[in-house]
Amino acid sequence: MKILNLIISLLSSTIFFGQSTDSLGIDNNDALNRQEIDFLNTSLKSSRDAFDFTNKKIAFVTGNSGHKLISKQNFFLTCVLPWTDKDSLPQISYVTLTQDEKQKSNGYDAIVMSWVKVFTHKSRRRLIKELSTQK
Repeated sequence: MKILNLIISLLSSTIFFGQSTDSLGIDNNDALNRQEIDFLNTSLKSSRDAFDFTNKKIAFVTGNSGHKLISKQNFFLTCVLPWTDKDSLPQISYVTLTQDEKQKSNGYDAIVMSWVKVFTHKSRRRLIKELSTQK
């Protein structure tokens, strides 16, 4: 199993590093641009099953317990680009929101996390409540 994970990581990093990153995080528009969609779909390929980031509203968080909601631009500039500039993969993951959570959060489809060590149900509920007050 470890060998399979290593092979998947190597293949995904090879695919990823062939992509240009000059359009990641260029704005705070709710809609992801094509390059951001491709980056997230490729980087999270092994964990996203059939989920596709195309036309999805995404919240971005960081912090040990996923407590810090950040802008899309800040996420890519501080959590992604410093790693990709060094030809490394950033530490990111995501959770898909349920239909009920999507309604409560003003239409967010998923939460993308960077450097989150422990993401509990309490953290998730708090973030959804915080997102409900976002525009």
